[in-house]
Amino acid sequence: MSYRSLRRPRRRISLPHSRVGVVRVAAAALMITSLATITGVSAADATTTVTPTEVGTPPLVRGDHVGINIDLGALNYVRAATATATFAAATPLATALGSGCRGDNAAGTNLSARDEVKVTGPAGVVLSTTSPVRNLTSSGFFTSPPNQPASPQPVPSNTNYRGDFAATNPAYHGWKQTLDLTGKPAGVYTVVTTSSSTTKIGTGPCVVGVPGPDNKSVVPGAVVQTQTFEYRPWQVNFKDVFGKGAVTANITPREFAFSLGTNSSVVFQGTRQKQSFYSFGGAFLLPSDPEACSALITNCLPNGAVECDPAAGCVPRLMAISQSGSAPDNDGIVGFFDLETKAFVAVVNVHGNKTTLTSLGTVNDALYHTYLQNLSDQAAAKGIDLASILATEVGFNNGHYETSLSLLNALQIKPSASHGGVHISSDSTVQAGVVLDIYASMRLSGPACATNKASSAAGDRRYTRHEDNGYTVTSTDLAPDVPPAGPLGAIVGGPVFHILGKFRSGSGAVPLVNTQSAVIGVDTAANEPGGYPVWIGPFLDAAMHTANPRTLDYVGTATWSASETPLSATAGCLVVDFTLGTGVAVMNNPLPVGLGSLIDATGKPSPQARKLQDAISTAVNGTVSQAASTPPIDSVLSSVLGGLL
Repeated sequence: MSYRSLRRPRRRISLPHSRVGVVRVAAAALMITSLATITGVSAADATTTVTPTEVGTPPLVRGDHVGINIDLGALNYVRAATATATFAAATPLATALGSGCRGDNAAGTNLSARDEVKVTGPAGVVLSTTSPVRNLTSSGFFTSPPNQPASPQPVPSNTNYRGDFAATNPAYHGWKQTLDLTGKPAGVYTVVTTSSSTTKIGTGPCVVGVPGPDNKSVVPGAVVQTQTFEYRPWQVNFKDVFGKGAVTANITPREFAFSLGTNSSVVFQGTRQKQSFYSFGGAFLLPSDPEACSALITNCLPNGAVECDPAAGCVPRLMAISQSGSAPDNDGIVGFFDLETKAFVAVVNVHGNKTTLTSLGTVNDALYHTYLQNLSDQAAAKGIDLASILATEVGFNNGHYETSLSLLNALQIKPSASHGGVHISSDSTVQAGVVLDIYASMRLSGPACATNKASSAAGDRRYTRHEDNGYTVTSTDLAPDVPPAGPLGAIVGGPVFHILGKFRSGSGAVPLVNTQSAVIGVDTAANEPGGYPVWIGPFLDAAMHTANPRTLDYVGTATWSASETPLSATAGCLVVDFTLGTGVAVMNNPLPVGLGSLIDATGKPSPQARKLQDAISTAVNGTVSQAASTPPIDSVLSSVLGGLL
C-alpha cells in the first residue's frame, strides 16, 4: 500500500490544534513522511517464551524468578471500506491520531488490542496480568526505542492503547513480565497467553480478530498460546563459608549441581551409587578429607548410620555425593552434607579448577564468617591456605583409646549444657590452646587521651596503657622466639608475650566489646563441660561467664594490637585491643601472682608462683585426660604449652 493511496482519506480527519502540533513535532523528530499503515504482519507471528529453562519435557525451571517474554503483542488492524483495500497494522502515529481501536475503560469502548497472561500451577492462579498502556504522547516518540510503556501507568481511559506495533516499525516491541515463584509449590505450571488483536473497516465497529487469508476478511476471536514448564527448585542449598562456591541438590528426584565462582557444572542425575542418603541419631562430625572416603563412603559414616531411601518415605539426615570427573570439562565432586544444619565439606572440580568448599552450617556461618575471612586473608598473606588448616587432623591417644579431630570438626561443636569435664569452684578460668580476646571501651567524659598505639605486626614487643583499662604487653628478651611450624605456624611462631588485660573499669569507661574464647584447646570454665578443642561461646552461648572477664593474664605467642585514641581534640578516649595467640590464659586470676612470674628470668621462686603453676598444670592436664571420648587438644599446641609450663 502506497502513501498516495491513503493520502486522500487521511485529509478528512479533523484534529484539535494542540493534537496537530503534537503530530507535527513527532513527525519531524522521527522523519515520518506518512500516516500510512504497514502491511504484512500478523499477530500469529508472536511468540511467548519462558526463561531460563533447562531441557526437559516439559522444560525445567530451577530459579524462583521466571521471565515471561512476548516478542510481539496483539496489533491494531485497519483498512478502508473499499473493495480493493486490505488490512494493515496501524503505526504508532496513526494510532495516536485515533486510527483503529483504542480504550481500556470498562465503561467505554474497552477495545484496545491487548495481551493477557495467566499462569496456573498446583496451588491455582499465580499470575494474571494485562499488557501495559503504551506512551503515545509527544514525549513517547522521543524515547529509544519510541513508544515504550507509560510510566507511571495511566488510569483507564478511552484513548489508552495496550497493543503492539508491527515489527517493521521502530517502536518498542513486546512485553516482559517476571513471575516470582518464591514459596510456591513445585510442579507443572501452565502459561496461557491470550492475544486480542483488533480490526476496523472504515468507520465500522471494532472487532476482536485478525485479518483472514485474503487480508480483507476478519477471523474473529483472540489468538491463544499455551505452554507448560516444570518448577523444580533445588530442595537443599549449600554455600561455602568463604563464598567460593556452592552445591545444590534435590533429594527426590536425586540430582545435583555445583559451582566455583561464576562457573557451574551441568546438572547430574543422581543414582544410589553417586548420591546416597543416610539416617541416624545424634551428632555427626564431617570428615576432614572427603576424597579419602570416596573409595568406600561407609568408612566415613557415623556409627549407627543406615542407608535411607527418600522415595520410600525415609527422611535422611546425611547426604553423600561422589561424582567422578568426565570429559569435556572434567567436573566432579566428593562431599558430605548435613541436611539438618547445612554444614558440609566437599572437594569440587569445575572446568579444571579444583578446591575444597566447606561450611559450619547456616547458623554458625553467620557468626563465624567475618572471623574466618579475616583469618583466611591473614593466612593467605603468609602463603597459607586456611582450608588446609581446617582439614588438619589432631590425634590423641591415652594408651587405651585413640581419637582424631580436625579444626573443621571442632568448629561444628556446640558445647552441651551438661556439666561434664573438669570444674573449678570460682569464676577464674584457665584456657590453653589458640586463644582469642577482643576488647574495646569508650570513655565519653574527662580530658582527651593521648594517641597510644602498638602492634605485633609493626614489630612492637611492648605496650603500656595510659587509661585504667585495656592491655599492658611485655616480652622477655631472654627467651628465644618460637619457630613457626606446620599449618598453624602463622600464629604459633614468634616472640613469647605476656599480656595483662584489665577490663570493665569504672571511671566512665563503657565496654563496647569484651569477649574471650579458646578457639582451639581446653577451657576449665566453672560448671561447663571441659575437654573440647573449641569453645564456640560467647558467639553462641551468651551466658558463658568468660565472655566478659574482668582481667586477662596471658603468656604465649600472639598476633596482637592495642590502641588508645581520643574521641575529640578535647575529650574522651576509645580503647581497642585484640589478641589471637597460642598459649595459656587465666581469666579473673584470684592469686596475687600472675603468669609473668613464670617467664621472668630475674624473678625468684615463691610459694604463690608454684601454686599458680600447679593450678594451671592440674586444670589443663585434667581437662585433657577427659578427652578419651571427647575431642583432644592439638598435639602441636600441647608441645608449646608444655614448654611454657
